[in-house]
Amino acid sequence: MNKPQAEETITAAFNLLLEKLRSNEELEVNAIIDDLHHLAKSLQLDDSKPINLYSPSLENEYKALAEESLESYAQTKASVERINKEQKRVLESSIKQDAINIDQVMHSFSSIHDQIESQMREANDTIKALHQQISILEKSSNLDPLTRTYNRGALDSFIGALCDVKDKIPDSRILLVDIDDFKYVNDTYGHLAGDRVLIFLAKLISSSLRDGDKVFRFGGEEFLILLNRSNDSACESVANRILEGVRSNTLLYKEHQIKITLSIGSSKFMKGDTFESFIDRADKALYEAKNNGKDQFVIG
Repeated sequence: MNKPQAEETITAAFNLLLEKLRSNEELEVNAIIDDLHHLAKSLQLDDSKPINLYSPSLENEYKALAEESLESYAQTKASVERINKEQKRVLESSIKQDAINIDQVMHSFSSIHDQIESQMREANDTIKALHQQISILEKSSNLDPLTRTYNRGALDSFIGALCDVKDKIPDSRILLVDIDDFKYVNDTYGHLAGDRVLIFLAKLISSSLRDGDKVFRFGGEEFLILLNRSNDSACESVANRILEGVRSNTLLYKEHQIKITLSIGSSKFMKGDTFESFIDRADKALYEAKNNGKDQFVIG
């Protein structure tokens, strides 16, 4: 594992642990120690992937949903079996009688079928609600816990799918956004202030995008924006809108007024692009913006 990969993994682990501490008042020390051991083992592996300290919790939530779904099915199955037995009893009782009361039998069958319909409707409602909860869980597992933007795992999936397109080349572009001198913010105002800056920027970027465009937490202070059906002019317009939004806003943290600027580089998706080549061009444009004085946008 090289230094940038190690920094990225440690940063991700720090943010996840911090979020876990904030959201769980009764978190045991042993749980934190286990997470740190997990991180240490990951750092020893050359091919380690971004760490996910929340996976056990997510797995438990999926298990709970599965158990609830099975319980709902079992209850419905038992109810239908009970209703079928009642239907059989009505039939047998009617057959034993010399004169069958058709009205009584039809009334009983109608009542039985109403019960079956009610049971099935309740089961369908339960299963529908479970599907919605699973959808929410899947979405949350693809989000960065601090900024609530998409994480690197989601980025791999989205751009991987883009690179797999063989026919018509999608008219897609990315913007790679980096906070200028972010280390100064952390060193001067503290890491909690740095977190507030990241949350502020994530919200500002999200509000500047169209439906269908997506923003990802790409690194410590970097965000990647995936623009769909976008030409160079629209891409530049989005970048300038974000730059102006940051320039015209001041973040208030405790008694401090924090001003930041951004450097942004872009890249257009081209035939034959891989994940690395697509992002590499935006990364080079980003560093050109840095070298030209920061607080600007460069088209890759």
